[in-house]
Amino acid sequence: MKITITTLVALCLFALTSFGQNTYSIKGTTVDTASKAKLTATVTVLNAKDSILRGYTRSKADGSFSISGLPAGNYILWVTYPDYATYEDWFTLGGANRENNFGNINLQDRARLLKEVVIKGGVTAIKIKGDTTEYNAKAFVIQPNDKVEDLLKQLPDVQVDKDGKITAQGKSVPNVLVDGEEFFSNDPLLVTRNIRADMVDKVQIYDRKSDQAKFTGIDDGKTTKTINITLKEDKKNGVFGKAFVGVTNNDLYDAQAMLNKFKGKYKLSVYGTTSTIGKNGLGYEDASKIGSASTTMVEFEGGTGISISTGEDYDNANYGGSGIPKAVTAGAHFDTKWNGVKESINANLRFGDLSLNTINNTAQQLNFNNNISYRESSQKTFNSSFRRKADMIYQNNFDANHTLKFTLDGSLKTTENSIDLVQSTKREDGSLLNREVRTEKTGAEHTIINASFLFNKKFKKPQRTISWNVSESFNKVDSKRDIFSTITTPAKAPLPIDSIFNQSRPTFTTSSTLNSNITYTEPITAKLAVTLNYGLGLTTNSSDRQALNESVPGSGNYDIEDPLFANNFKYNQLTNQLGAAFSYRGEKTNLNFGVKATDVDLKQTNLKNGNLFNRKFLNIVPQVTYRYRPTTSSNLTVSYSGNPSQPGMEQIQPIRSNADLLNITIGNADLRPSFSHSFSTSYNTSKALSNQYIYISGSAGFRDNPIVIDQFFDPTTGKRVTQYVNLTEATPVNYSLSGQFSRKVLKNTTFGFTLSGSYGKNYSYQRTSNVRQLAADENYNYNASLRLNGNVAKKYSWYLSGGPNFRINKYSLTPGQNNNALGYNVSADGTLWLPGKFQITSYISYNYNPAVPNLAAYDYKMMEAAIHKTFLKGDNLKLSLTGINLFNQQQISRSASGTGTTQSSTNNLGRYFMLTVTWDFTKFGTTSASAPAQN
Repeated sequence: MKITITTLVALCLFALTSFGQNTYSIKGTTVDTASKAKLTATVTVLNAKDSILRGYTRSKADGSFSISGLPAGNYILWVTYPDYATYEDWFTLGGANRENNFGNINLQDRARLLKEVVIKGGVTAIKIKGDTTEYNAKAFVIQPNDKVEDLLKQLPDVQVDKDGKITAQGKSVPNVLVDGEEFFSNDPLLVTRNIRADMVDKVQIYDRKSDQAKFTGIDDGKTTKTINITLKEDKKNGVFGKAFVGVTNNDLYDAQAMLNKFKGKYKLSVYGTTSTIGKNGLGYEDASKIGSASTTMVEFEGGTGISISTGEDYDNANYGGSGIPKAVTAGAHFDTKWNGVKESINANLRFGDLSLNTINNTAQQLNFNNNISYRESSQKTFNSSFRRKADMIYQNNFDANHTLKFTLDGSLKTTENSIDLVQSTKREDGSLLNREVRTEKTGAEHTIINASFLFNKKFKKPQRTISWNVSESFNKVDSKRDIFSTITTPAKAPLPIDSIFNQSRPTFTTSSTLNSNITYTEPITAKLAVTLNYGLGLTTNSSDRQALNESVPGSGNYDIEDPLFANNFKYNQLTNQLGAAFSYRGEKTNLNFGVKATDVDLKQTNLKNGNLFNRKFLNIVPQVTYRYRPTTSSNLTVSYSGNPSQPGMEQIQPIRSNADLLNITIGNADLRPSFSHSFSTSYNTSKALSNQYIYISGSAGFRDNPIVIDQFFDPTTGKRVTQYVNLTEATPVNYSLSGQFSRKVLKNTTFGFTLSGSYGKNYSYQRTSNVRQLAADENYNYNASLRLNGNVAKKYSWYLSGGPNFRINKYSLTPGQNNNALGYNVSADGTLWLPGKFQITSYISYNYNPAVPNLAAYDYKMMEAAIHKTFLKGDNLKLSLTGINLFNQQQISRSASGTGTTQSSTNNLGRYFMLTVTWDFTKFGTTSASAPAQN
């Protein structure tokens, strides 16, 4: 019996010892952010999964605290102190390190934090939750029919420009989510200008981690500034929308309708627009996203191989302020969750019918060694594009350790274009060098399909995970190009000086890429983890480019092949990639470093003659990123990356094109890859209570064995022949430095400035009469800008900015073209609320562009103004009169380089006035069950 009792006691002691060895502890110190005084705060630890209390204590007089006996897992830390903002942080315990030291936890006095924030009904406006700043919408002034954009403009560290682009805490915000989910493929304006502000519960601003980092818990250093709009529970069940129609004094129009139905866990939205004033949809990124992939595609870093053209789709109908546009767009969005929110689907459907008529007049000075020529051209173009796109994302979170994500998108594009070009080039003495008259008609059918499958698994050991991502991308382009060109070259006399080119060029290309990537993560210690990956890629491309001439001139029957421009190739590429990345996460520091090696085997077969071109190479991609975070609102980042750049197939073995018969490219089979070294650093810090942020960044880079242009110029005909070669005599370099500062200087006024400078030196070879010279171009750019803005909700808001820019351009072979140019720009916009439900808005900008060799100085002025009047009890009806381009300014652009200067002017919409009627409607109920909060 004694032996039995002794044995039991020993077993109990062993069990207790084992239990102690499998528990963890945390510690830290609570201090006042401003005074650094120690605070006796309440510290609480909750389960992240179900918020069950796991630990509780109060910090000592010196601010220190500790909680022990915590098992491995995911937790939430809450630190509270009377009259201070609640501190919240999510953390994970596990691995060999038994203690998690939070260091100093800085608590912010609520009185200081909120003294410059609008308070409504005593509601706390700001809560700091770890790296997330959360604003309570109830604390801000919201009028009937305000949109999310109106709410964002009131937040102390957020700026929204006249186009709706958002800057938060000094950084651009490309993502605006609704309840943590993408809305219409994550186009920000679709949220900020269509979701009502009175539907919003919270606005969260944070640095969104990559999907891989969120799943593994291992920070890979990749973040995106993101805003998440969380909706009130009673606003998740109802119908709302907006419709407007506008007409102008010169037969232009703009109309839109959008309907949204939210019910519990699902959202349904549809919209339609038609416009002749340059609107391609509801958001400023709408046009670019119709036809683009939203799928989680597998991509190999560092250039997986030689770039191969996938065909000419001739999609040139995007509007950028030039030309006369017309657009009809429509779309639908649906997302829902079920099975206890474990499963979800997010789907979008979009259509866009866009057309653009443009007249462009261009004047150029062309510099080539000691030869200077002048070119003038006039070009009329018509571009149309009919785009259809559908995409969907299905996700299944089986449990806390297993997730699946399937994405699919497809798009169809039909394009038609025409070009009428007349251009002439003259020597310095005014004699004609060449003249071209060209007419083109093109059309294409483009099919894109992308699909991907991503499976993630977590193991029992924290941060030990495995992921498998498989993706397939298919592209098909069937295009046809008809070209008729007459080139006049007087130097050919007494031979015929006119060269006539008349050809039809059907082209059929397909591309299929299957990529697979397996990623495994393993914690080495509590602070150090490794990520290993293996990727396999298979790419098959085919390109049949026909070139057909008329059998009988003038007959219109193109049935004789031109072997000079016709070709038929097949490409097969096999890619294998291995990578290892280490991640160290300390109390305030993160270090990520790793390397990836990619082996590429490329085979090209000429189907016309059977010739085989085979090329193998190995890409090595090193990367290092160090981040130091002294506080939750400041961050220092230093990084280095090396990237190889393989030459394009057109550079090695170019396929001759009839795009420009005065500019010919020949191949270089001996071309070798180049390697770029990039260094960057940035520091940012922000203070919510004073609306202050500072952002400083710098970069430097150089290239080994760079690929540059070697160009021959024929001074008798103006013809140029280009070949790409490796530069061994010099090294291209670039440097840049910029800084931003902003701070609230008065109660409702913010002051800021930006300073930036950059330097670049690039090289090329120039040849005339077999004399080859190395040309060096140096460019210095300096910019300064001051900003002032103020805002009082529903009284006024205004923004003023401006400053100089100074450029220095130096050209080694044409020093006579060196120039220093000082320009400046000023812009302002404002809104004024008046009695009687009237509102006045205005925008004005002025840009001065200084003279450069052969081009006089010019200025560019733009002004818009509007008056609005709302009606009905809830201001649901609005009447607006808007004046656009009040100075009737023409669109002008200018560029300068070592090869010359270019200035273009294009037609645009000119001055017009628009009368618009807008109706906002809404009907909300209550949800039957509360939806879970989104993080």
